[in-house]
Amino acid sequence: MRNSFIALIPAALIAGAAFAQQDMPSADTPLPEQAEGEDAAEAEEAPPPPEVQTTETTGTWTRATESGRETVTYTSDEGEALFSATCMTADTEFGDRIVQIKAASSDDTVGAIDIFTSAGNARVPAAPDMMPDTAAGLADPVSQPTYVLASGAGEIRIASGTRGIIFETDPMLKSLIRGCQPDYSANLPAAAEEEDETEAEPVEETETSS
Repeated sequence: MRNSFIALIPAALIAGAAFAQQDMPSADTPLPEQAEGEDAAEAEEAPPPPEVQTTETTGTWTRATESGRETVTYTSDEGEALFSATCMTADTEFGDRIVQIKAASSDDTVGAIDIFTSAGNARVPAAPDMMPDTAAGLADPVSQPTYVLASGAGEIRIASGTRGIIFETDPMLKSLIRGCQPDYSANLPAAAEEEDETEAEPVEETETSS
């Protein structure tokens, strides 16, 4: 009887080990919580941004004034207005000026105009303009976007949505932006100007009798 009981022990151990190997997950099997986390991470991963198709263009610059707004426009040889900058009065009680920038765009939901010149890079928040395939945004006359446009030399690269264009800058663009910037010398106090004039006047020497 004892021998029969002893003989049954190895069989029971072997069956238990086989059951454990069947139920226990392997080291490579992800836990349920881990699998759910990985699925969520994959779902939240944003798709790659669309690739910008950039082309070099040739065209001409023009300058025009209408209703107090001065605009310089770059138009391709095919007659398409690809880029423009306008100096206009901002909608404030102080009458400050602001620069409106428009660029050719390929997307109806565009949110920015990116500018690249030899003076640096800048981004202008923008939205689709009333003109089809065009984006428009506003920039302060003294800001990074206006600085790179007025100071850059040679080529300018503009990207809006998936469309990019490369063209040559022009003195008309630089002149418009610099002319739109505030004249800080006009804000000097009058007292300071009078003091400077007083210092500039020669002082007459008087003789004293001894």
